[in-house]
Amino acid sequence: NNTTLGYMVAALKEFHQHKNYFIEVQCCEHLNLPKLHSLMHYVESIELFGTTDNYSTEMFEQLHIDFANMAGVPN
Repeated sequence: NNTTLGYMVAALKEFHQHKNYFIEVQCCEHLNLPKLHSLMHYVESIELFGTTDNYSTEMFEQLHIDFANMAGVPN
């Protein structure tokens, strides 16, 4: 609903206002992450196309784990 989407917009706005803190404290060199970028488009996509009812990311999460393990990168 619009209330929940409003919460998401507000949370993303606040996150983006403060995200450079992670770089300032040398937690990471950059925040150029596809997941963070794609979050910016979620609200618009939900408004245009609706929700993805009964959608699960479990298969994709397992695939990520498998590829990360093959590369020797911790999750």
